Amino acid sequence: MEEKKRLKKLAISKQMLSENPSRVNNNPLSPSKTVIKHHGKDILRKSQRKNRFLFSFPGLLAPISGGKIGELKDLGTKNPILYLDFPQGQMKLFGTIVYPKNGYLTMQFSRGGKNVVCEDYLDNMAVELYCL
Repeated sequence: MEEKKRLKKLAISKQMLSENPSRVNNNPLSPSKTVIKHHGKDILRKSQRKNRFLFSFPGLLAPISGGKIGELKDLGTKNPILYLDFPQGQMKLFGTIVYPKNGYLTMQFSRGGKNVVCEDYLDNMAVELYCL
């Protein structure tokens, strides 16, 4: 519990997290062409997998090609560690598990616009707060 509090304080001091709720954006995003094409279609649930986590990074992660990007350690704890592999070495990201009020869905849209498949429902989030 103390480690969780320490990580939260560190993230707030580095302005990566805020104690205040975010303001509502008065300019909502327009739906994409794919979403408009699937408007009114049934959402099918594909899997019943459990213990899925959404990872939130303090930056953009854009792998150039497929394959292994790193290694995850201690996911069974409150503070998982993610090692990202680079040609020059590894980056070690320390995180904490949080439970957001809202769940997140990963959705797969069919090309023909016939249906939408809900691949996963994520209610656990690993926030990677800082790195070494």
